Amino acid sequence: MFRQPNSAFAAFGVTLNSLALLIDFGSTFTKVVAVDLSNAQVVGRSQAPSTVLTDVREGLLQALTSLHERHAPFDHSPRDLSILENKAALASSSAAGGLRIVVVGNVPGLTVEAANQAALGAGAKVVGSTAFKLSEIALQGIESARPDMILLTGGTDGGDAATILHNARMLARSRLVVPIVVAGNRAAVGEVCELLERGGKEIRRAGNVMPKTGTLAVEAAREEIRKLFMERITQAKGLDALVGIVPVVLPTPMAVLEGVRLGADGTGNEEGWGDLLVVDVGGATTDVHSIGYGQPSGPQIVERGLPEPYAKRTVEGDLGIRFNAGTLLERVGLEKFAGEFRAGFPHLQVSPAELACYIEQISQDTTRVPLEDWHGAVDAQLARVAVDLAVERHVGKKERIVAREGEAWVYYGKDLSETRTVIGTGGVFLYNGHVPYILSSGGGGDRGYEVLRPKNPTLFVDASYLLYAVGLLARSDPEVALRIFKSNMKAVEVPRSDD
Repeated sequence: MFRQPNSAFAAFGVTLNSLALLIDFGSTFTKVVAVDLSNAQVVGRSQAPSTVLTDVREGLLQALTSLHERHAPFDHSPRDLSILENKAALASSSAAGGLRIVVVGNVPGLTVEAANQAALGAGAKVVGSTAFKLSEIALQGIESARPDMILLTGGTDGGDAATILHNARMLARSRLVVPIVVAGNRAAVGEVCELLERGGKEIRRAGNVMPKTGTLAVEAAREEIRKLFMERITQAKGLDALVGIVPVVLPTPMAVLEGVRLGADGTGNEEGWGDLLVVDVGGATTDVHSIGYGQPSGPQIVERGLPEPYAKRTVEGDLGIRFNAGTLLERVGLEKFAGEFRAGFPHLQVSPAELACYIEQISQDTTRVPLEDWHGAVDAQLARVAVDLAVERHVGKKERIVAREGEAWVYYGKDLSETRTVIGTGGVFLYNGHVPYILSSGGGGDRGYEVLRPKNPTLFVDASYLLYAVGLLARSDPEVALRIFKSNMKAVEVPRSDD
């Protein structure tokens, strides 16, 4: 039995009724998903070109109008955004490039990496990271990166304080006018904040992302970043016009990660699916989300590096299937790409030169859509490569060593070999007819025992592009969100090799 909408939405200043509207402001499209909260059903979905550079309300109104024309969830066709009155509406945003963060820490493989995990898990785009004591050149690099905020870390609690204090002095006298989240050595935080305040900087405190060597504690920093996004960054992205209409509560990638986490963990009343891996293939990047501890098991195991976060996100900025199509081809090489294309699509007679020409064309015209069957097949091959490389970079690796005591396995990173569920999301999974071919690469195609990717998982696709909506609902009505997650993830059947 579903509970009626409760006061959880009130935390976001949202008026309640049975219809919830989950909105995402992207750089390209503004998307709307309508949900009947009383029975946890998706009423409809629509999208319209985003109008972030002019007035975001225009694109939203177009999307709402399209929603009504197709599914009629309102009493009348929207004439303006007053149609949202007395509606439960929440929004996420990745418009205008999303949330840009520069990470400043002590050691590349320690506090800098911990800070990266905090920023990525909060849905940010890490546009720069620097370790050790800031130099004038490094400071100029941070300024030229034009971040929306700085995440300043460094030192375990009670450990090295000199580096974070030096970096605070440098940031205090910089030209930067963005908020600085301080998440470093607890013993130095007070002095760090004083230095930054004297420099006229806006600061926010969060718990140390690495309180002890080898210990990650990123949730407090993630939450502080999310709060700043709500309070300040939406204004900088032109979304302040929505004040009093639709609260923008999460960066889109964080909304997706929260949706994935809910799907994995479930609620107090209903079980989730357990450990998950989600691959989000886009035109510019391929994001990978995983939920699970990913700890190796078995005899003769040695673990190296930082512990992995339970909820992990990685962003591969060179693996988009439009803006970076040429880069994908370079990563594989034309000969290998053409060979894999022939093996995957033996009925298509396409030369390597034709493949290279088409890939160059879509790299230059990122709005181009497939016009012929073989164009769609090339897109599928590009997506397959993106999935394969992105998953390999996200998961851990292991290598065999021979020691005096005998053979052992050294593990680096997150062991997802026992993860049983892989989900694909993104436009290519909605509009391309070769979904099994694309997604099976990231799930079952091991390149050897050293890559700790899922072995023979069950494959699903986010067929209605709803993960962001599930994430938005996760905090306000988690049981409804979970039911929507389960009912809208569609199983993918991978043909057997002998079919």
